[in-house]
Amino acid sequence: MIQRDFLLRQIQQAIQMLAQVLLQKRDGTPEAQATLADALRQLAGADPAGLAALSREATCDLAADEGAFSPGLAVALADLLREAEDPTPHAHALRVRARWLYEDALEAGGPVPYDVMDRIAALPDG
Repeated sequence: MIQRDFLLRQIQQAIQMLAQVLLQKRDGTPEAQATLADALRQLAGADPAGLAALSREATCDLAADEGAFSPGLAVALADLLREAEDPTPHAHALRVRARWLYEDALEAGGPVPYDVMDRIAALPDG
């Protein structure tokens, strides 16, 4: 039960950070990408450059809870990663990693957004 609560808190934290990034982007706030970088550091424990260098397996390990892949956490992380924008360094690589997380969440058969296929199609191939 404690493990599940921790996972749900991680997902909730990711959603709150995503909302903050989206509001800043909508308002044209130049700090949106810095907020995204901070969110990724808090949730994934790495800065955007470090995340951009991860392999597919290592990227998907970010969405694991005690060794078990969590589709919900994968989708939450992917939602954050896909908000990386050019000319931000590593934006392309981060968006590729978002695609990987969506694909793996879909393959795992967990809960995914109804438009996950559209989200995948809008992201670059790795």
